[in-house]
Amino acid sequence: MKKTLISGCTWGRRSFLQMAVGITAGLASTISLASTGYAAPKQQFETPPVLSAVKLLPPQLLKGPYHTVNDRITSDGYFNNYRIESTFGVFEVEGQQLLETRVGELVALAELDKLTSTSVFGDAAYKAGKGLVLAPVNVVKKTAKIVSDPKKMGDTLSAIPEGAEKLFSWAYRQGKGAVNAVGGAFSSDDSKDEKKKEGESSSVSISGTLDQGAKFGLDYIGYNKNQREWFRKLKINPYTTNETLRGEVVRVATIETTVGTAFKFVPGLGLLGELGTFNRWYERAEKLSLYEDPEEIRKKNKKGLQALGVPDELVTAFLDNKAYTPWTRRFITASLTTIGPKVPGHSDFIRAACQATNEPSALYFVSVAESLENLSSIMRIKKIVSSLHLPAAVTQEGTLYVPLSVDYLFWTEAVAGIFKDFKGRVMKEASFSSADIVVRGHVSPLARKMLESMGARVSEGHL
Repeated sequence: MKKTLISGCTWGRRSFLQMAVGITAGLASTISLASTGYAAPKQQFETPPVLSAVKLLPPQLLKGPYHTVNDRITSDGYFNNYRIESTFGVFEVEGQQLLETRVGELVALAELDKLTSTSVFGDAAYKAGKGLVLAPVNVVKKTAKIVSDPKKMGDTLSAIPEGAEKLFSWAYRQGKGAVNAVGGAFSSDDSKDEKKKEGESSSVSISGTLDQGAKFGLDYIGYNKNQREWFRKLKINPYTTNETLRGEVVRVATIETTVGTAFKFVPGLGLLGELGTFNRWYERAEKLSLYEDPEEIRKKNKKGLQALGVPDELVTAFLDNKAYTPWTRRFITASLTTIGPKVPGHSDFIRAACQATNEPSALYFVSVAESLENLSSIMRIKKIVSSLHLPAAVTQEGTLYVPLSVDYLFWTEAVAGIFKDFKGRVMKEASFSSADIVVRGHVSPLARKMLESMGARVSEGHL
């Protein structure tokens, strides 16, 4: 995120009266049409079109020495779906953050391929025993295709192509938005009903989320010290859902351990500096000592969240939610810790984060937590708010800051429902005079128009 914050439009009584008048006129028109037998105009929503990778992705991400991203991109209205055609197989991923991660992992696979092609490695593999000699990575193309096929992945995280869609649908349901009457909550009756509905949403149980997380997640039993060191050398996440890469690292480390002689390995990973998400994750992992035993990471996460005043029930729910890995949990905890215990609302953030049910939605909360951390470095945060059921913040200067870590935001029914009367809903938690909605990727013209009509300033490419 750039060290700037775009100030939003001021919320004025006059603008809201004008909006209310417009809504009233619209409703009156609808009633008139209904009484004469004509169909009332429906709320306009978007069906995300097929997008072009060439137009959306930077050159180094679109094509590299080991991969090409298929130009055809589909979208659920929040995350884009990419197809990576690589030297090591075909991978289908959801979300640009996961795309950057996979491309970085291909570089690591290439480095392992170079190592395993040497005579030194071949001799070591022979000494280690034929039972440990598996097919080298450069002939695992079919395996990679199977691994990336959702129908054959079973219950692993990357088998669920839901991304942020399920997350936004959840937020929409919690908001109980009457989408076809955007702005309707300005009436006193609707406001009372909103209070009742908010009370209902606050009692959502955590157990259901944990059940979903267990179904979609992976059990992380950790790696031995030698294996974790190989992940560190390659600058990759030991808990990656890339089964091809995980298996190859374990194979190399196992042979090395069995033979008792360390391989001389100096990776040439220069390309990784061009991959924002991948490179930033490694830097944070080194800073936070994330190549240690996962149980130690869990203890740090628990201690950090408790210091922020998060109730034990929520702490346990978050630490047990298998949509996350030890790394992604630590990233979120570290970001909230940097914001500090004096800022209220950490429990609300963790409560929302517990709704993640797969890897892309978990990455959403990692990105949002990092965005709020960056915001706190340039502006004082008054409170983390959850009225939209997606984490946001209000600054001491009176700005509502809503970070949306999505690839392409379209005006879907869920988005309309989430932002229905969001001023009135957030005002129940903390007052603000301006609003900034910041999208990591792109915003469709209609989504921008509708959000700005509600009085917010919309920017893209800032997370």
